[in-house]
This record gives sequence, C-alpha cells and structure tokens, in this order.
Amino acid sequence: MNSQTFIDALRRFRRDSTNIHSLLVIKNGHTVVDAYFYPFKKEYVHDMASVTKSVTALLIGIAIDKGFIKSKNEGILQYFPEYQTNNDTLKMLRIKDLLNMSSGLQCSWDDGENELNQMQHSTDWVKYMFSLPFETVPGEKFSYCSGNFYLLAEILQKASKMTCHAFAKKYLFAPLGFGETYWQANAKGVNHGWGDLHISTHDMAKIGYLVLNDGVWNGKQVISKGWLDKIKPQYKIQKTESYGYGWWLDSENPDEIQAIGRGGQRLFIFKKRKMVIATTGGGFESGDIDNLAIESIESFDNKSNQQSGLGQMLLDIQKPPVDNSVIDSKIRFSKAWLNSEYFFADNELGFASLKFELTGGKYFFIIRLKDGSKEEHGIGMGNGYEMSKEREFGLPVAVKGFWANDSTLVVDYNELCRIQDNKLTVAFSGKALTLTVTESTKNINQTLVGRQQ
Repeated sequence: MNSQTFIDALRRFRRDSTNIHSLLVIKNGHTVVDAYFYPFKKEYVHDMASVTKSVTALLIGIAIDKGFIKSKNEGILQYFPEYQTNNDTLKMLRIKDLLNMSSGLQCSWDDGENELNQMQHSTDWVKYMFSLPFETVPGEKFSYCSGNFYLLAEILQKASKMTCHAFAKKYLFAPLGFGETYWQANAKGVNHGWGDLHISTHDMAKIGYLVLNDGVWNGKQVISKGWLDKIKPQYKIQKTESYGYGWWLDSENPDEIQAIGRGGQRLFIFKKRKMVIATTGGGFESGDIDNLAIESIESFDNKSNQQSGLGQMLLDIQKPPVDNSVIDSKIRFSKAWLNSEYFFADNELGFASLKFELTGGKYFFIIRLKDGSKEEHGIGMGNGYEMSKEREFGLPVAVKGFWANDSTLVVDYNELCRIQDNKLTVAFSGKALTLTVTESTKNINQTLVGRQQ
C-alpha cells in the first residue's frame, strides 16, 4: 500500500479540522495505519453508535449456534408471554425480521428516528414497540428502526439469562481478547441493542477480522460460518445499497461489508482483499475512507518508500494543532460572572444551571442537570484541551475555550469517547447570560437564557 496516500489524507484531515478520532487499517494481518488524532488516544474506548447493531446481530448468531435461541425463524412473541395481544400481524414477526430491519412496524429514519426517542421516554419499551402500527407485513420491506434491535436485546437477555453485555463478554469479547468495554443499559437493565456499545478501535477491528476469517479466531470457531454466510443483500435500500442481518452491503462492491454508526463510526471488511478498516470520530463523513485505502493499493509503487514519513505523520497528529482562529486565550471573567450560578427555565437539554469557578488556579464550568446530577470540567485555553472525566463510565472528556470578545466565551466541550462535540457559546450581559449549544451529530441547536438568582 502507498504510504504517501495516507500521509496526504492525514495531513488533509488535520488541515480541515476533520473531527476524526482514529483510523486503523490492517491488511493481510499487518497493521498499515494506526492513527489517533489529538486529543483522542489509542487506549480510549469509543461509542460505536449503530455499529453496535452489527455486533448485536453477531450475538444473536452465537446464541443460535449455542442453542439459547432455536432459530432465526422463531416468532418473537414467545419471548414476551407477559404481553397479551390480538394483533395477528405482530404474531407473524420473527427474529430474522428484526435483524433485517424488515419488521414492518411504522418506524423509520425519515423523521430523525422519532420512534426511538419516544420509546426511550416511555415507561415500557417493549410495550411501546408492540403498540406501533404495522406499515407492511413483516419480512416484506426494509425500514430502518433502532427499536428492532432493542427487542433483540430483550430476546437475548431472556433466552440466555444474561445481559447482552455479559453474554458478549463471555462468548465474543473474551475469545477475541478485548480490553475494557462499556455498554449503556436502560432502567430495566437491558443493554441498548441498537447502540452505545463502547469498545476500542483495535477491538472493533477484531470484529472485522472475525467476519473476514469466517468466524475463526486463533483456531477457535467463535461464531459459525453458516451464520456469517447470511450476511448478504437481503433488502435493497437505495441505488446499489442493501442490508442484511445487521450489516450494510453494496452490489457494486460485493467484496465489501460495512457496519455504520452515527458520527463517523465505521467498520469496513474486504474479504477478497483481506483488509479491515476501523474508524471513529465525533462527526465526520467516513464513507470515503474505503476509497482512500483502495487508492493506496492501486497507486502503490515498490520503488517509492514513504513509510518513515507516515510514521512521523502518525506522531504529529497526536499533538495539538496550531489554531490561528483562536483570537485570545486569556480568561477574562469579571467578578460579577465568576462564581455566580445562572439558572435556566425548563429546556430540552435538561440543563438546570451553569456556573464558572476558579479552583486551584484553574477555571471550571459546572452544568447542573434537572435530574440532580452535574458535569464539572476544567477549561483549557487556546489550542490545548483540559482533560477530565464524564460521570457515567469515567471516560475522558476534553474541553478548551477562547474569548471571542470581551463578554463572549466559546467553549469546545468534546465528549471524546461519546461522539458528541458540543460547542457552547456563552454571552454574558449583566446578571444574565445567553447560552447557545450546537452539536452536529445529534442536530442540536439550542439557545437558553440563564439568570442569577
């Protein structure tokens, strides 16, 4: 592979401030690129977003292999005897319909996955899914619905008497030698089968190599080849794109299988080329990364060796970039703003108040939430981030800021391992402030007014 192709790409990512966190390319068992962009580090785990769906699909396959679940053709209602229904269409719904996003339920991505949001705000997630009307007969048509994979998580937990995370650790993660993993769950203790699995970039690549090698890892059959052979186009989505058993496929590139998640999380598997690519980010278009790898293969010249240059570039991208857009890195809080708590009216973000403090020579911002919890993070000024930890799993958070003018502070609140890169613009005015929060991957654009009490 042509190292210069990757050197140029990494330089372009840095120049354009592309919010990519990691890029790992492995071909024929050899690591070609192992890149981590400041402030993300190799040892960090990362939210896989909807790449999680592909992992959940593998777990269902393993559960069938091991006899926890009898068949992909089983009707799902037998796992939920506590829910009585006279809906004959619901009685037709099978496990494979959930895996293929062909449940027929009136649930799609057309409205920003409104059904997923409503499900999460309901008191009974299964009941909510079962209450959705059917748009088509199960098995007839593809319609992207994350709730399908929540039902699969419930089924796996009921069948195995283990949470999805515990099942994954025992039958998938441990055999592959995974490091630390985290997986968000609801109040019922059921993991989010559609997303929110946190693993490292290298461990994501191991999933790819497991699929590439027909389910064998270190000589052990972790998942049956028969199950992996089902990963073929089952339902056409648009143009050449199709979907099958939790994975994305393209009729123009039959050698390639993909797992895709919000914000740039993506796993590429090239079976004939014996290549796996894993990438994570906080909101960037990762769909062309495979073309980059192909270009590197096709432009290879054995008379040119830029490997040392690539090695140096991999070191450079781990350092803070020079950012000439930063106007002023000096903190200029007035006494009236510092240590004063600003309270917000009810809002969709769940923010109750915001406060800035000076502690031990460092400045912090504290966001109190409506649920009684709080986020407290130091602020690095200029190009360097101040590192801290988020409250749920203790994962790294990076924060930096600069003053746009005498009364406006701009804060980059980067939840490194959680995808979200929140931009907070705080405009102070007397005993009030105006807070604007934007975040691209979740389409957040909210303006709140806070007042001192």
